[in-house]
Amino acid sequence: MNFFELLKPSAGTAPDGSFSLNFTIFEDLNEIALKWSLMDSNESLNPWLSFDFQKNMVTAMPENVKVLYGCYSFGNEIKGYFPIYFYDFSLDKSFREKNPIKRILGKLIKGKILLMGQIFSTGTNYPFSEYLRDQHFQKELHHFLHSIASRYKAKAILWKDFFSVCAALEQNGYFSFKYQPAMIMAIDNHWETMHDYEQFLSSKYRIRLSRARNKMKGITWKTLNKEEIIHSQADLHRLYIGILSEATFKMSTVPVSYFSSMKEAFKEKYNITAGYLDGKLICFYSTLVNGKTLEANLTGFEEKTNLKMQLYLNMLFLMVENAIKLKVGKLNFYRTAMEIKSSVGAVGKDTMVYIKPTSKWLAPLFPILIPWFSPQNIVWKSRSPFKAIFS
Repeated sequence: MNFFELLKPSAGTAPDGSFSLNFTIFEDLNEIALKWSLMDSNESLNPWLSFDFQKNMVTAMPENVKVLYGCYSFGNEIKGYFPIYFYDFSLDKSFREKNPIKRILGKLIKGKILLMGQIFSTGTNYPFSEYLRDQHFQKELHHFLHSIASRYKAKAILWKDFFSVCAALEQNGYFSFKYQPAMIMAIDNHWETMHDYEQFLSSKYRIRLSRARNKMKGITWKTLNKEEIIHSQADLHRLYIGILSEATFKMSTVPVSYFSSMKEAFKEKYNITAGYLDGKLICFYSTLVNGKTLEANLTGFEEKTNLKMQLYLNMLFLMVENAIKLKVGKLNFYRTAMEIKSSVGAVGKDTMVYIKPTSKWLAPLFPILIPWFSPQNIVWKSRSPFKAIFS
């Protein structure tokens, strides 16, 4: 099977009418703490849906995000819990826009959005992925979400991220649009070491890797433990903010405590690797093991030093090496910086986002405004670093 097929939600079927399908909302995580934590014993659990993650992120949410908790059950059997994010959206604060007309209009477009999916990652992070293409399940879920959105005065419901069309959502009136592709790299099962990966590269890209390594001489790399993360998180946050300010789109900004909260939630599955030059922290990257995927989470670096020492490119190579050592099947680099990520072996995979206004009078405006403001037409050239026999 093509590894991209693994990214698609499977087409499960919800129980027939003899079973009642129920959805419930909770504002206080403590109400469901025991039941949710007991479900975390499942070895195949998506870590983004774990109770430990929800518990530790309560105090590490971005200022413009509030989280509630949903539960779905078939009859008396609880099947899963999931976060429901309420995101205070302001277009002028989310997009870095040069067009003066768009900047003026952007100040007028704001409101609360109910967001389904994981705000901190790229991918389909739902406990009910197998049922998402079942129309009965989707219809009942939409009624539940619409009632919650109305109760908390959200102007729209947004689903992220899908790697293929979800007809059930479209049939329920959701408008779809493509955003920047997720950059995903297949890790060949024959690669035992970084040297094996290098042998698959064409001579041009082997030389490029060698030059990048030479430029980072003098940098000391260290994987931080929990205490070191707490001690360094102000500097980590400063480096993260530095590159976030240049992003075309930013949904939200994580607080300083995000890094230690992630480590506390995910333990050994989450790692921050920091680069030091003459004892000073100049860059970092973070990763999360999610099943057979290594996810590249937040990064940060000093811009001037990056230009001189190719920090970002070297960190991408280090993440590839980590993925090989961990023997995962793929490395998810998330979005942005598509061209440089493709130069180490990642392939762009289109992601679909679905949105539906809660007010009927807003519905005709969405197909006009979203494509106009969306930065989906960014021009970039996909690189092919591997020898022809591999690519």
